[in-house]
Amino acid sequence: MTRLVTTELTRFFSRSLLWGLAIGAVVLAAFAPFAAWQGSSPASAAEIAEAQLQVDSFEPMTGEDLEACLESDRQYLEEFPEEAEGFESGCSWEPTIEDFLPSRSYFDTDAFETVAGVAVPLALLALVMGASFVAAEFSTGAIGNWLTFAPRRGRVYASKLTAAAVGVVPAAVVALVVLLGGTWSAFAVHDARQAPENHWDDDRRTVADVLELGGRIAALVVGVALAGAALGFLLRHTAAVLGTIVGWAAVVEGYVGLTFDGVRPYLLSLNVQAWVNGGASYWTEKCAPDPDQGNAVVCQSVEQVVSQTHGAVVLGIVGVLCLAAAWFVFRRRDVA
Repeated sequence: MTRLVTTELTRFFSRSLLWGLAIGAVVLAAFAPFAAWQGSSPASAAEIAEAQLQVDSFEPMTGEDLEACLESDRQYLEEFPEEAEGFESGCSWEPTIEDFLPSRSYFDTDAFETVAGVAVPLALLALVMGASFVAAEFSTGAIGNWLTFAPRRGRVYASKLTAAAVGVVPAAVVALVVLLGGTWSAFAVHDARQAPENHWDDDRRTVADVLELGGRIAALVVGVALAGAALGFLLRHTAAVLGTIVGWAAVVEGYVGLTFDGVRPYLLSLNVQAWVNGGASYWTEKCAPDPDQGNAVVCQSVEQVVSQTHGAVVLGIVGVLCLAAAWFVFRRRDVA
């Protein structure tokens, strides 16, 4: 078995297409540090000067307008008393230069989302790598010749899956180093590791949170490469795998997911998001008669939460079913 895996890994690393996809993964990962570097850049002298002009040209409210504004606030709080706590009136607002400067991103408030945004594209590249590695054997007819030397299909199947999973690891490691290290460095260069206390986003993340995110992305990439290899066994052609993925995204993830609320907790896209981000949510509409409005039907949006564990379980079940189906088909179908 070890010799089979070694041989398959040699094949994996000898394919120029897979090298190209690996390089593409690293280049893709570099987009996040570039976005972080751009978003965390401090304001330029021209932007500061323009902001100062805006502050200097500000005209405060007249006494009559100020009274009308305060009266409006009082009426609002009388109508919605639950909003009184933490309510801030804008009637006496005086601008500062910061109010007119472009928004700036910081590591503790923006790095997590920046890194998470690359997870799905990296996973798709890993899927194509796994599918192409296996499907090429079928499209060229090499699998038939290989089975004459290694006739036990179970060992051949396991060795190819192992090679697909192990083969994407170097590209994944390099991509994640560029992604995580580059993102942190981009924020650090601009001294934007921590947002000021008055920053609008209070959902702050630590370096440990981002590293854990990187670990989940790595697990996703390896798992998707396995699924891609299994799809290669099932469909026998990379184009067929890509067509199936596009069709699934359009029909199931798109139309069916938007039409039937009961299906949405089991959509792959939502569960990938839940796994990567540590949880996800979606909104549904609940409609019921309202006695206070003459039993008229009133609808309201309700947030539904999908946990990280739920995402892991759903993705795991789908992966196991895909691997089992591929093994069943490969074992029984002629490869000629």
